Amino acid sequence: MNVYTVIGIWGVISGILCAQADVPLAWSGRRGDPVDAKAVGRITSWWTEVSEKRFDLAFWLSCIGQPGTYLTMWMLSELISSPVLSLCLKINTFISAYTGLLFHAAACIKPMVYRKIAGQVSDETAQEVMNAIDRYPAVPSIVSAICLLLGTTVIMVTAILTGALAVSKVFVLFNPVGALLFQWIQRRLNLKIGGAMGIGFSLYAIILIAAGMGMH
Repeated sequence: MNVYTVIGIWGVISGILCAQADVPLAWSGRRGDPVDAKAVGRITSWWTEVSEKRFDLAFWLSCIGQPGTYLTMWMLSELISSPVLSLCLKINTFISAYTGLLFHAAACIKPMVYRKIAGQVSDETAQEVMNAIDRYPAVPSIVSAICLLLGTTVIMVTAILTGALAVSKVFVLFNPVGALLFQWIQRRLNLKIGGAMGIGFSLYAIILIAAGMGMH
């Protein structure tokens, strides 16, 4: 078992943790309630009706999971033969690493703060407080989303299609965009697997394992 396989296995587990970190933020945990990823960070009635441990779990799953996903991408960049694509992936990974957790932390902080002020201030003031929390994380969150979703996907697909990353062309589907299919399936089956981003990075880890083993 080489280092790429070891890091790849770690990456798969890390991606799953990150995917699961999205669930407590998008779902109340009550049977029958839908998972609504678009509602993450927006004031939701169930914020005050669940235990705050739910948001602690969301933060720590992401905090523990993210390092493995970024190391996976860095190791993939080492296997890309194109100097340009390799450098682009390293830069993209670096930017993602310091913006990704900030984005997730902001999404966890908002319900925690709202729980303390709900019922004590007007709805308008509560919304102003939520907006104030977004003051600093807003731009990094946008950058993070672009880098993690589009940046990695474009670079990896290009590397695979051009042969700069020596793996089967079927792996062009192994990314956060391709993971949207998994997300659609889990919604149809009413499963709580987690966000497409985390699933996508688990798929990247599988590519790392394949590339490290020379699976052309």
